[in-house]
Amino acid sequence: MKSLPSVPGVALRIVELSQQPEVDALEIVEVLSRDPALTVKVLAAANSPAFAHRRKAANLREAVLALGIEATLTLSLGFTLLHSLQSGPGRLDCSAFWRRAVVCGAAAQCIGIREGRLNSEELLLAGMLQDLGMLVFDAMEPRAYGRLAGEAGNHEALRLAEIGCFGVDHAELGSWLMERWNLPDYLRQAAAGSHEPERSTAGCGGDTEACPELELMRVVALSSRMADVWVTEDPEAATVQAAALAHRYFGWEQALFGEVLEMVTTAVKQLIKVYEVDIQGGDELNRISEQAREVLTLRSLNMIHEAAQVQRRSQELEAQNSILKQQAERDPLTELHNRRHLAERLQHAFERAGRARELLAVALIDLDHFKSVNDEFGHQAGDAVLYGVAKILRSSVRKQDILARYGGEEFLIALPGLGELAVRGVLERLRQAIADHPHDMGGTLQRRHVTASIGYALYDPNNATAAAHFSSIEALIRGADEALYRAKSSGRNRVEQEHPS
Repeated sequence: MKSLPSVPGVALRIVELSQQPEVDALEIVEVLSRDPALTVKVLAAANSPAFAHRRKAANLREAVLALGIEATLTLSLGFTLLHSLQSGPGRLDCSAFWRRAVVCGAAAQCIGIREGRLNSEELLLAGMLQDLGMLVFDAMEPRAYGRLAGEAGNHEALRLAEIGCFGVDHAELGSWLMERWNLPDYLRQAAAGSHEPERSTAGCGGDTEACPELELMRVVALSSRMADVWVTEDPEAATVQAAALAHRYFGWEQALFGEVLEMVTTAVKQLIKVYEVDIQGGDELNRISEQAREVLTLRSLNMIHEAAQVQRRSQELEAQNSILKQQAERDPLTELHNRRHLAERLQHAFERAGRARELLAVALIDLDHFKSVNDEFGHQAGDAVLYGVAKILRSSVRKQDILARYGGEEFLIALPGLGELAVRGVLERLRQAIADHPHDMGGTLQRRHVTASIGYALYDPNNATAAAHFSSIEALIRGADEALYRAKSSGRNRVEQEHPS
């Protein structure tokens, strides 16, 4: 997995120190001092309200003594990993990922403080890193996962969609990555059980005495649900889900859950300064927290449980429907709409153009000599060219335009509402953009340009001749196809229009 970042050397050394039965504070100072940025962050943490101490630390040694060895190692590992993984290799919104991570960390820490049985610094890091597997998906399948993450309604729906598409979720992948990086056991355990703790500890029957790691997993799983209160578009549903889980795991009533929400709000405000992550301002955090508490006062615990079950079933159904919809509507290679999904959209566009008395252009774009790319470089290189051309087209069309892979190396674009000269200009720019773009031919270290021939036809409801000639969307597509044939036979790499006779 070459595209996935590796653990920095300083992080590996921190892990080694954390696993030693006896470690000296001076050893920690010596390791941290090799990284000036990390030194600054540890000093800032030691003097921040999040880790308040009576005496201000003036240097790294005093910061380590103030924080304590265990807390220093845990915080340093968090700082290092967050910095090294800040920009993912794929299409995941990394800013949103780390915003959620900080809220999860704050929530896990506050839950641990409330329960009083687990190390709060370890919980902070376990909460922050529980979704690391999302970065693995993003590196392995950037196109598919970027689309999946963009279309999922919430975090749990995304996890269920992951299972449907890939057979595993990000919790399992995150645990695998942490094992590969030799991170501490508690981090691997927390990630593995961050969504289904009981499943990860099936042999202990829910007994935290028999499986001490179960309590850690429950804290981290609840932190994920609580984070949804601040980072999803439906905080009311997220509040219901989290309150139900808090009662199930720890017996919290609504009032106590509301108090912990307030603790999390305060902790997030402090941690965003320590970790330098951009989240909503304090007023927005407070507003969301207050809304969540209002939800709790308006609902009885039984109502919360019932609503949580309904929400869970809805999420599962939403994830399944999302997968089926993608499979039915999207071409898996180019991520464009496929031909099966096209007919209905084109018919609606054609009818809308007639009602609005505006032009509708339909263009067919066919790559020139594409077979030679497959023959010379192989089908994998040909697939890369198709994806590259699709990316050019996708970045060049408007939201209201219709873009699809029509078949093989052929694409279709429908442009509603543009004038005749504007249509011609758009298509000429697309032709030129395709011709100018070099494509990597896989492992051959060669780059190759491809060209495209474009044929198009215009439906103009204000022109009786054109309206009669292109009286249906099928006739308009046939016209574009005939113009494409002329473009091919006239030398390729050109744009041709089919005029009504």
